[in-house]
Amino acid sequence: MDTFNASRRTFLKLGAVAGMGALGATALSACAPQKQGSAQSGATASASDVKWDGQFDVVVVGFGAAGAASAISAAEAGAKVLLVDKAPEGHEGGNSRFCAQLFVSITDKDKGIAHYQAQRGGFYTPDDVVETYVEGMMSTKELLVSWGLEKDRLVDVTDKGMANLTVEYPELPGADAVRTNFIDGYGKRELWRFLKQSVVDRKDKIDCWYESPAKALIQDADSGAIVGVTIEREGKKVNIAARNGVVMALGGFENSPFYQKTFLGHPKMFAHGTLFNEGDGLAMCQTVGAKLWHMASYESMGVGMTCEADRPRIGGAVPFFARGSIILVGGDARRYTAEDLEQRHGHREIGGTWMIPNRPERNIFIFDANQATTATPPYGNWSAGCVKEIASGKITEAASIAELAQKFSLDPATLQATIDLYNTSAASGVDAFGRQAKSMTALAATGPYYGIEMWPSILNTQGGPERTAKAEIVGANDKPIAHLYSAGEFGGVCANLYQGGSNMAECLVFGNIAGTNAAATKEDAFNAGEGLAYKPGCGDQSVLDQAPDETGLKSGQAAGMALGLGGPIWVKTTTEGAKITNIEILHQTETEGVGTVVFDLLPQAVIAAGTTEGVDIVTGATISSNGFLNAVKDAQSKL
Repeated sequence: MDTFNASRRTFLKLGAVAGMGALGATALSACAPQKQGSAQSGATASASDVKWDGQFDVVVVGFGAAGAASAISAAEAGAKVLLVDKAPEGHEGGNSRFCAQLFVSITDKDKGIAHYQAQRGGFYTPDDVVETYVEGMMSTKELLVSWGLEKDRLVDVTDKGMANLTVEYPELPGADAVRTNFIDGYGKRELWRFLKQSVVDRKDKIDCWYESPAKALIQDADSGAIVGVTIEREGKKVNIAARNGVVMALGGFENSPFYQKTFLGHPKMFAHGTLFNEGDGLAMCQTVGAKLWHMASYESMGVGMTCEADRPRIGGAVPFFARGSIILVGGDARRYTAEDLEQRHGHREIGGTWMIPNRPERNIFIFDANQATTATPPYGNWSAGCVKEIASGKITEAASIAELAQKFSLDPATLQATIDLYNTSAASGVDAFGRQAKSMTALAATGPYYGIEMWPSILNTQGGPERTAKAEIVGANDKPIAHLYSAGEFGGVCANLYQGGSNMAECLVFGNIAGTNAAATKEDAFNAGEGLAYKPGCGDQSVLDQAPDETGLKSGQAAGMALGLGGPIWVKTTTEGAKITNIEILHQTETEGVGTVVFDLLPQAVIAAGTTEGVDIVTGATISSNGFLNAVKDAQSKL
């Protein structure tokens, strides 16, 4: 993971340098002056026997949109909050920092309830939970405004004529009550940025600990209530008490091979979003008796599969894989589905039911030279005509079908027969699997031929502990576990079909409910001791509170800053005359292998041009590219 470079201490206005980064023994002693370093974890123990290291009113585990909403709501209710995340700052955010930032609002309660009940179908989510969800979505925009968002930044997708982003299931009852919204512009990540900044702005009430994974919930054996969390902090385990509640907002389990295989039914899958959603909270909640639900429910994108060469955060473009001289075969070298089936977050209509399709263990797209060189490239960051990918071996090339079959360990005769049958279907316009005539083009009679092996992909999972309409986590006895709450995709309410923007709406709706209810003073509120009362200043100083130091710069040098996907990008530029001659990256937290590609390519491009004008962004890393270029422009504006 990315960190500050070696020059940070001399080039940044850090304030109290010793207070930045990990909490440290000195800061921990401010929270727990008498018991620092005395952690003792356990799921069930008498609360009076635990050696506590600090105390807050509310502890929120997981700093994505749901955790941010929970922490903000708890703080607004007057609570002192500890918000922890396992990722370094700039890499927190879960899927919230990668998704398109759409969130749903509802214009009519009864229609909204009917629509989300229809999406649920015959699966289990209690009516009162669905109703609470819909009621919350009726005021998602107002909620954001109450937290400080300027109202004129809210955009209704319908007003922009972006019908493809509005309603995924228009045939279901109540669909006309669904609206999808974003802040400022589609895909700009402004909702996540607003939530992150809103947490930082409330640092008088919210302390954030980065690189601090929660390890266990602490449950009082006598009352059964959750009274705290064991957290790993700077290599030590500390027990932090929660007076009124703990909110679990850890996201899904899409990056856990064990949980993938156990609940999703595929031996190998790749996740599109965050690398940090590994299902950490599942065992923690099961240990204290939580009941799980929706464990088989998940969403995908694109064609529902991705190739290993360009995982984990890139979805395949539908046009390349669904139209033209291309087919999909399994490990038996036979087709098993129509390649052009419409997809709705990975769901396809099969036998009259919208569902995530079951797939064989092997999935290989076979295509010819015309498809490779003229179709829209399968991934946004691939070269025109797939020239580089063919040369590098990301796309497997062969002179004949027999050779291609051999390279993929397929039966040559079967693969040839499959292609012959498909070509006959393309000529007649009638396909046994129902592929539309307009999407079929026969594969060429002569090579070269190409292949890409794909695996099922996950946008996000919905499974986790069951929750009530009050955001309480439910135990195996169907009763709420006292003082334990959840929000977001950690036990999401979507059990079956999925409307785009519903998860971000859920983060806001149930984050607000969880944070408010966790903060509420309770008759059985836990007190670990007055000496452990919250004292401000135990949190990590956020990079959002800092700026590049502009002192000590030589003539022609300037420091600049702008936001990327992960957070601020800080640069130092050197200019001779009117030409930029050097760019130093001081700080960045962009996604490794995706956003970080920008820093391998764009500095040289800007230096070669001597200016940012006319320099193209890196395909597939738009936000990171714009962040870098704007940081350079910010620096240049100061010369």
